[in-house]
Amino acid sequence: MTTAATTQVNRVWAIMATEDVSSFVDRRIKELGLSVRKVANLAGISHTHLGNLIKGMASWKEVQLSTLEGLAYALDIPLSDLIALARGKELPSSPMTAKLQPGERVSKVRFFIEPVRGLASAGQPIDADGMPVLADVWRRGSLLYQVEGDSMAPTLNDGDRVYVDPAELDLREGRVYVFEIPGNGHTIKRVRRLDDGELWLVSDNPKYRPWRPSEMRVIGRVYYHDPAGGRL
Repeated sequence: MTTAATTQVNRVWAIMATEDVSSFVDRRIKELGLSVRKVANLAGISHTHLGNLIKGMASWKEVQLSTLEGLAYALDIPLSDLIALARGKELPSSPMTAKLQPGERVSKVRFFIEPVRGLASAGQPIDADGMPVLADVWRRGSLLYQVEGDSMAPTLNDGDRVYVDPAELDLREGRVYVFEIPGNGHTIKRVRRLDDGELWLVSDNPKYRPWRPSEMRVIGRVYYHDPAGGRL
């Protein structure tokens, strides 16, 4: 079942038609509110090397595929787009890649209807009526969860929906995941490395303490926030 709708431009990220890879990566880092060092750490590469690439002091065409894979993950963009930019290839024209004017709208965004798997802060998975998800953002095999409670506010609020990729099970510092805690159901938390050097489950709401359960199962990484329209 599909339907059409109209949405603001800020619900998607766009690659400008005339933008080179260095300019795009630099802009994307700023959009995410991250530093070059942080992105390099997430991608598993040297921050000096990434800085040289952005400044044009190193060639993107010589960057190894494994490095591009890490950067695509850190920047939360399709690997195919980053490879195309890095190799100097022109991206196909589409609403996602065309140059957009301020206030311009993207029409006829495709939606799918997916079941809500459960509440992502307490309780066991439940069957629920289907809800629309953005087809251009939704990854095949993803899970749709609904947030319950305020532990992740102001990033995620009660009743919000999140897209979860069950293929991303490796924990990375700073990312948001859904976990299953034996005896406590499902919870959604950000992973942080604290002073003891260990990874902890941390709420964005400061009134909740960091948590490090003795046993847990990673359901997947949260990669999109609906209705705010942000990638996490």
